[in-house]
Amino acid sequence: MRRAIVLLRRQRAVMGLKVVRRLPSSGPGFLTLDRFLVRNVYADGRTSPPYRSEVLHRRGIDAVAIVPFYFADRPRKLMVICKTGFRPGLSTRAGLKLPVRDRRAYLTIIEAVAGSLEPGDRGEKGVSARARAELLEETGLKPIGGRMIRLGSGFFPSHGQSTEKIHLRAFQVDPRRQVAEAGDGSVNEADSGTIAIEAGRILEMCRRGLIEDPKLEIGVSRLLRLKNCPPANSH
Repeated sequence: MRRAIVLLRRQRAVMGLKVVRRLPSSGPGFLTLDRFLVRNVYADGRTSPPYRSEVLHRRGIDAVAIVPFYFADRPRKLMVICKTGFRPGLSTRAGLKLPVRDRRAYLTIIEAVAGSLEPGDRGEKGVSARARAELLEETGLKPIGGRMIRLGSGFFPSHGQSTEKIHLRAFQVDPRRQVAEAGDGSVNEADSGTIAIEAGRILEMCRRGLIEDPKLEIGVSRLLRLKNCPPANSH
């Protein structure tokens, strides 16, 4: 029997983060923070007392998360390809006064293949086209037969602070047909790796806190509900 976790491309090990200099919070970038003084307007025309509201926007507003999968062994074992890599923001948690101490340092995490939408990505076709582009860019894989699977409606990962919605797409792939990833030119994408994990193991790792990416947990859970996918093995 094959392993429940298969290394496809090894990531470059990162041992820490060195801040060269602080940049101003305002200015050009992928994110915009709006601060408002607002009132709620009610059906009878009255309004609430004024209060402060802060909202974070991405350049393309939304993002897409991709669940690339293939089948291995007999009976079929559903394998899902994930990214491994370094997220600078999470590594800074070590310097914060946390309400609950982290059990590990975040020098590497397992997460879904994903990407932000660009301002020109419009409608469901635009989302699906971005999903195909990110799949090739981040994994070097193309969908078998070009088929794309929508995994239900999108969801808000942080609706209290952000306007971002995550759209979910899945593609069946053949890991033997991997080509060199194009990447987006960023340091951390070039340093990232890819692994394939059995779908049931992913959900167990999410429950145990070994994977802390809700995109993976939601995407894999929905993929397993499809008729053509085998049930998740329990671990």
